Amino acid sequence: MLKEYSKIAKTAVATADVLLLCAAFGMAYVWRSHLGTVGPVSRYISLLYFSIPLTLFFFYRHGLYGEIRFDSMARIAWKTVLSLTLSGIASSAILYLSHAGYFSRLLFGYYSLIASGLLLTEKVCLKSMQNYWRSKGYNVRNVLVIGAGQKFELLLDLIKKRPEWGLRVVQVCAYNQSSLEGIKGILEREVVDEVYLAFSRSFQGVCDIGKLLSMIERFGKVIKVIINLDEEFQISHVDFCRFGDMPALAFYSKTLDPDQLLIKRFMDLAGSFIGLLFTLVLIPFIALAIKLDSPGPVFFRQTRVGLNGRKFELFKFRSMYADAETRKGKLLTKNIHQGPIFKLENDPRITRVGHFLRRISLDELPQFWNVLKGDMSLVGTRPPTPDEVERYQAWHYRRISIRPGITGLWQVGGRNRIQDFDKIVDMDLRYISKWSILLDLKILLKTLWIVWQPSG
Repeated sequence: MLKEYSKIAKTAVATADVLLLCAAFGMAYVWRSHLGTVGPVSRYISLLYFSIPLTLFFFYRHGLYGEIRFDSMARIAWKTVLSLTLSGIASSAILYLSHAGYFSRLLFGYYSLIASGLLLTEKVCLKSMQNYWRSKGYNVRNVLVIGAGQKFELLLDLIKKRPEWGLRVVQVCAYNQSSLEGIKGILEREVVDEVYLAFSRSFQGVCDIGKLLSMIERFGKVIKVIINLDEEFQISHVDFCRFGDMPALAFYSKTLDPDQLLIKRFMDLAGSFIGLLFTLVLIPFIALAIKLDSPGPVFFRQTRVGLNGRKFELFKFRSMYADAETRKGKLLTKNIHQGPIFKLENDPRITRVGHFLRRISLDELPQFWNVLKGDMSLVGTRPPTPDEVERYQAWHYRRISIRPGITGLWQVGGRNRIQDFDKIVDMDLRYISKWSILLDLKILLKTLWIVWQPSG
């Protein structure tokens, strides 16, 4: 794979990052010294031994040492902040696990603050300088755009709106079968650095893509093909990969950022720990109320379907009579939902205590144990039962391609008001496609707000 970003430039930027981290440490030490007695600098210099490699690793992991031409300023800033946050968390964890009790927390805080300011300023300035140079005509690529259909129009519109990309369109060629010779003439006459191909799937038969690629390749041009599979399939992310020497593209139906997934898991662990502590405090009172209200166990267990079809045992406080599952068959005709999901308007199987528990969602507290085990997440899609999954259409299965959650878009988006199962799945798929840590936080905050409302 051709590298579009100079290795020398990468090394130069990484070296500048190292120097800025060293400068941040020096400034933090001086700042801390002015506020009171502090040990010799040799006592704290070890911070740089793991902070520098961690920061460089996360910068590399988020593509900050790669081609940033097509990244927006906001995206560069976000990648920088995320990398520094992860590096700071990892560094503080190392200090804690190494029992470095002597280490000044104030010094570490100053170092993190100054380093973040310096490195964020550097990345933003670097991107600003690149945008400025390209607006003045430097480091500009001459491109020939070939295609047909909506993808073609979208690409042209995007290039026009993003002058900071530094792409000068030499010629636009709306392709048809007679265009091959015309394209050849353009490549012979014009200065072309790269050729962009953008065809909507409805125009697949119009172009012999093999002949077109073969001809362009003979001219030695860089060819970039805009993928059009997203016109028919819900694709959230595409990666280049290899199987040995065979190049391939990996298409993901959901956003799979390993770093964000790791943060999400940390959030789940922290949230489940807090939730379980809260549950332990309430268990004696809830258990007593359940037992006094109706015979049967305190906890309700049910097999549910989780990540990619994995089955697990879901826990809740029992809110129904002990024979609720056997009575379900007689109530199927009263189901208020359309599709493979079961719910009643006034379910006669719910106990008096169960109504109270459900009204403020206390019945779901034991699910924090499922979150701690990794069967569920704090935020996700509703975990279906195996008999519901058996009635799924093919496109419904995508909703179980992630871990189910205690709460989700459906729960905060008017759960009982949305009775069409297909609309529920649409909400789940929207969550999967647009998933981010920020979205999870918004859903969690909205869940807390709804739970505390009188009709929660």
